[in-house]
This record gives sequence, C-alpha cells and structure tokens, in this order.
Amino acid sequence: MTGKQGKATRDQLAAWRALYRADSLLFAHINNQLRTSLGLTYFEREVLAALDQSGGRLRMAPLADALMISRSGTTRLVTKLEKDGLVQRATSAEDRRATWAELTPAGQKMLSDARPIIDAVVSTFFADYLDTADLRNTASALSRLADANPGIGEFECGL
Repeated sequence: MTGKQGKATRDQLAAWRALYRADSLLFAHINNQLRTSLGLTYFEREVLAALDQSGGRLRMAPLADALMISRSGTTRLVTKLEKDGLVQRATSAEDRRATWAELTPAGQKMLSDARPIIDAVVSTFFADYLDTADLRNTASALSRLADANPGIGEFECGL
C-alpha cells in the first residue's frame, strides 16, 4: 500500500495532487460565495456550525479542536464574530477561568442563511460530477484518511 522506504509512488502523488486541487477549488468556491452573499468567510461559518452542533455553546479550547485550527486562530475568529453580533463570550460561575463561545440568535440566522449557499456549491461543484457509488467511496476513503491521521497540533486558518 505504501511506497518503498517512505517514497511516494506516481499513483500516490497523482491521487494526492487531485485531492489537493479539488479541496482548494471547492474551498475557494464556498468561501467566495459566502463572502459575496453574506460577508461571511468559510472559517467563520465553521465556528457557527461547530457551536450549533454542540448545542449552541462550547469552551474555546474544544472549539479550536473541533475546528482543527490553533487556539489563537479560534480566538481571532470568535472576536470577529462577537463584533458582528453572531457569537458572544460567557464565563461559567463554576469555573471563571473557562471562556465559552455562544451562538447568538443573529448567529443562528446567519448559519441558516449560509446553508443554501453551502448546499448549492457542494451540489454544483462537487456532487453533480459523482454518482452515488462515487460519493460513498469518496466519503469512505477520506474518512479512513482522516481517522489514520489524528490531530497534528495547531493549524493556522490564515487570520
């Protein structure tokens, strides 16, 4: 399955390049559409989605883990979203050292407004080119890759 002594095979490099190109292009389409339509970046939308999936609030460190970005990058994103009224910070009475990010009603609405944009981009630039078997195989292969490569530490989101 692997190349000799850590050397990638031609097929492995071709698959990696195809994955990189597709990911970069799809990210650009989603990010551009969100910015144009809502003034929201992809990473900002991911903060809102992570909070929503966690019942509306998360501590900052687990939020960074969920986003797979650095804690400093998460702090900058939350600060921007807080200024925009989409997120608010709160402290816990039990542990005043802990800071929580909470989704506001405006953040929930923004997330709802972003959903059709995400759906359209995923359909138009991704799913429309693959049949059901391809989609399932792609999801399976990429899930195996993600599971085989646990967290690598902090990743900067460009902020």
